[in-house]
Amino acid sequence: SNKKYGASSEKMAAAYAAFANGGIYHKPMYINKIVFSDGSSKEYSDPGSRAMKETTAYMMTEMMKTVLTYGTGRGAYMSWLPQAGKTGTSNYTDDEIENYIKRYDYVAPDEMFVGYTRKYAMAVWTGYSNRLTPIEGDGFRVAANIYRSMMEYLSEDDHPGDWTMPEGLYRNGEYVFKVGARSNWIPQTTQQATTEAPTTTTANQTTVAETTSPNNGQNQTVPNTNQNPQQNPNPQGQQ
Repeated sequence: SNKKYGASSEKMAAAYAAFANGGIYHKPMYINKIVFSDGSSKEYSDPGSRAMKETTAYMMTEMMKTVLTYGTGRGAYMSWLPQAGKTGTSNYTDDEIENYIKRYDYVAPDEMFVGYTRKYAMAVWTGYSNRLTPIEGDGFRVAANIYRSMMEYLSEDDHPGDWTMPEGLYRNGEYVFKVGARSNWIPQTTQQATTEAPTTTTANQTTVAETTSPNNGQNQTVPNTNQNPQQNPNPQGQQ
């Protein structure tokens, strides 16, 4: 990586592999074993180092799964393959747009897709050797399409399935929460009811369902705080 070109595809793939590995980062290696002519061999490996908590890696993966299902990376989606990823673009400077590009629709000098399964991580960069040649239109789909073709080839006969949620997290519907964190984010149902007699009374009722955190066995109940009808002193204001 450098200031001029940013992170390479290799570094991006290695970084995203840490999410796939439960938060463990491994330095990229091109060779893992050499067998010599005399039959002896030498192996090379990287023990890895923890870059983030396992719970953090899992939650990041859960978020980036949605990029492929209804986000900007839909072109990489495969219904049978658990995977996550992210698209990315770079930008032209105001000077480049004004003096060289001379157009104001959405264009970019670089476009990338980085994705991963439990077994593989892959980064695809697309662009031109001349930075001032912009990516436009369908060009923004190329990186995700290349990734999809490659990952499909690698995984169609061999993929390890989905990630297992680590201890310390629980799921509530589509969302994953940390045990002990604020968990009263619950969709609320509001109902307005009007009594028939007397005709001068109205009642507003809010009902919040009881929720159970599936992994920690704790129940949280939010009481109904507005159950009694309120007397309306002004018959003209009834709804």
